[in-house]
Amino acid sequence: MTILEKVNLTTGTGWGSGPCVGNTGSVPRLNIPSLCLQDGPNGIRFTDFITNFPSGLATGSTFNKHLMYTRGRAIGLEAKLKGVDILLGPTIGPIGYKAQGGRNWESFGFDPYLQGIAGACTVQGIQSQGVVAAARQFIGNEQERFRQVNEWTGGDWDRLSESINSVIKDRVMHEIYLWPWADVVHAGVGGVMCSYNRVNGTYACENSYLLNYLLKEELGFQGFVVSDWGAQHTGVDSALSGLDMTMPGEIFGDWCSGKSYWGPLLTRAVYNETIPQSRLNDMVSRILASFFSIDSKLPNSDYEEDLPNFSSWTFHTYDQEFPFQSYGPIKQTNYHVDLRDDSTEWTALEVAREAIVLLKNDGHNLPISEKDGIRRLLIAGAAAGPDSKGFNSKDQKSVGGALFQGWGSASVNAPYGITPYEAIVQKARERDMVIDFTSDQYDLDHVDDIAEYADMAVVFAVASSGEGYIEVDGNFGDRKNLSLWQNSEELIDHIASRCHKTVVVITATGPVDLEPFIDNENVVAVLLSAPLGQYFGKAIAEVLFGEVNPSGRLPFTIARKWDQYVPIIDKIPIKGKPTDDLNRLLDYRFFDENGIRPRFEFGYGLSYTKFSLSDLSIKEILPPTTDLPYPPPYLDEYVFAEEKLRDVEDALFPFKEFSPVPGFVYPYLFNEKIYSVDEYEYPEGYTEEECYQEPISGGGLGGNDALWNTLYSVHAEVTNIGDVEGAYVGELYIDYPSGYDGIKTPRQLRGFDKVHLKPGESGKLEFEILRRDISVWDTEDQSWVIIPGTYKLYVGSSSRRLELAGEVEIL
Repeated sequence: MTILEKVNLTTGTGWGSGPCVGNTGSVPRLNIPSLCLQDGPNGIRFTDFITNFPSGLATGSTFNKHLMYTRGRAIGLEAKLKGVDILLGPTIGPIGYKAQGGRNWESFGFDPYLQGIAGACTVQGIQSQGVVAAARQFIGNEQERFRQVNEWTGGDWDRLSESINSVIKDRVMHEIYLWPWADVVHAGVGGVMCSYNRVNGTYACENSYLLNYLLKEELGFQGFVVSDWGAQHTGVDSALSGLDMTMPGEIFGDWCSGKSYWGPLLTRAVYNETIPQSRLNDMVSRILASFFSIDSKLPNSDYEEDLPNFSSWTFHTYDQEFPFQSYGPIKQTNYHVDLRDDSTEWTALEVAREAIVLLKNDGHNLPISEKDGIRRLLIAGAAAGPDSKGFNSKDQKSVGGALFQGWGSASVNAPYGITPYEAIVQKARERDMVIDFTSDQYDLDHVDDIAEYADMAVVFAVASSGEGYIEVDGNFGDRKNLSLWQNSEELIDHIASRCHKTVVVITATGPVDLEPFIDNENVVAVLLSAPLGQYFGKAIAEVLFGEVNPSGRLPFTIARKWDQYVPIIDKIPIKGKPTDDLNRLLDYRFFDENGIRPRFEFGYGLSYTKFSLSDLSIKEILPPTTDLPYPPPYLDEYVFAEEKLRDVEDALFPFKEFSPVPGFVYPYLFNEKIYSVDEYEYPEGYTEEECYQEPISGGGLGGNDALWNTLYSVHAEVTNIGDVEGAYVGELYIDYPSGYDGIKTPRQLRGFDKVHLKPGESGKLEFEILRRDISVWDTEDQSWVIIPGTYKLYVGSSSRRLELAGEVEIL
């Protein structure tokens, strides 16, 4: 390949300069197409006739590994048949360090083990369909405020001079933030998206320690690193630091300008030998290796239209070739292909069903039954019905009705949304019930009147969030507090004071404050879920009426007080460089280690039936050793023959052959001047010599192969002792011996399994404990070690309800 051809694959063509949200250049000579990069983690963004799947947080709430894989496969199938090459998902960062974090709803929960398993299952599902998964965002992106300079202007925002700096200590990095990334790398993820924020002082997309060492060396990542949209801040430095592809191509904020840190500037840097050809070869090798190895699994399809068969910039069937720039000839831009099928629809519905968490059910007032005297039902709250602006406001930033998804780049144009009101009314009519409804959340006189007549009231409430480029009612991506929105707490109070059987149903993008009403004796039941996608209403109605037994579990801890969570940093310091300390214990670890009683603990969830646990057994598969064995020697590096640099005239823009598209980023030089400075000032410590020592923790996909060895298998028996069919989630937690680094390793999740049982039926919970599951990070030796001592193993239904206990002794 020529230098120009290689640069063409590393640089996005620009925002709007292609059918997808991100498009690379192509290499027609070698039949390499422009690669289509498209959001996202919950379905295909900016197109029609696709499925709006439940959110990542809802998927984590299922604690069902099979559904995690199946959902990934369904999203991958729709992406492939829409013509997407690289799907921007799953989201496994943020890790949930901050309860108010705007994008918590995209990822799988506030625990690295849960996120790692869910992320790996999703990657395997997506890539089984011949689509490259690009997991995001790497790393420490725990709040949206101040993630990018110039994202907002005016007032204090103008003082922001650098993106927020996430400070992460070495051990915390490995045991918390890097943990799920090892899982997705081990699963063979093709791409990783680096984040907007700085990490320990350096922007994530030009942080050599993060990208070159931790990701590519220690975790053995073989794919490519792509920038978040506009997260690149330098040209040469980012290339040398491990960035392989820049998106969308331009500099942040200069969309459709053609201004790029790469493109012609990358061509120039290679020609003047500021960047070695070997680095450019590595970029392109990683891109093409991921694309061709995963694309070889392409499913059979008889659809023969040009791919991609949609445009992110218009829904018109015919439009200009570049609608965003209002440029080019009229052509067919959308084929409106409907590739949904029974499997994708079933998957979306089943994930929604299993993601609903029953938090309270005093007096067993749920499920709703006319046999219990429920003949007149009140449905209350704007969140029960449709938003006045419809289901598909721009990037889903309207929150005036039922909440199907958060806002931002992970949202999709839903084909429809079944509201709770719609679904509940249908079932109530089938049971000859009388239904009252109100969506008024402020003028409560009418609500007071109709609540007094209701046998049962079901009140719907929401709390939403999303990506930082959108502000909703003062919420700049992150939530400004943990309260329910739209005066919902007062609505609940009014209804519960008049109806003795009030059920509260909450949809939220993270933890919410339940204290204003949770102990109200008239609030007999509370259901909570993350955004459930298009089948939200149907799934909720099925659970309310007992057609589905709730089996979701909390993927985070719900506290009693706001100040028990880590707050969002919302002030810009005088020097304009906000810093974020990300080293406090995460979620339930913090509550457990500090003896704080939460309102509802991580992993908690009720059922309409009862289960009993028994017969814990622990079997040693491999004898553990305290020190990690050295990995086998690396294979010899493949060295490409470097292209002899041709005359610079060969790299000039061929104006005689075609005219440039406005805003399109090309690899061509615009003049023959290739030396901009006499000598380039490289980053401190940079050298072309290979001076590192191969890390003992590396050597394979996801790290040293020994880390993935199964040391113990754990089994327990669970029996449905109730009279309703249901599913039980067994959770395995490990308590570690003390004595390492002066820091006690907290008890943490190291396994989960879900079994569906009929009344009286028994089943087996199965867990595998890997070497990495009982290892801690040794900051001095820079390796994973196993501490000698007694390891206590607990199996139960939440992080604080641990019914069975056992132990293993490691000498």
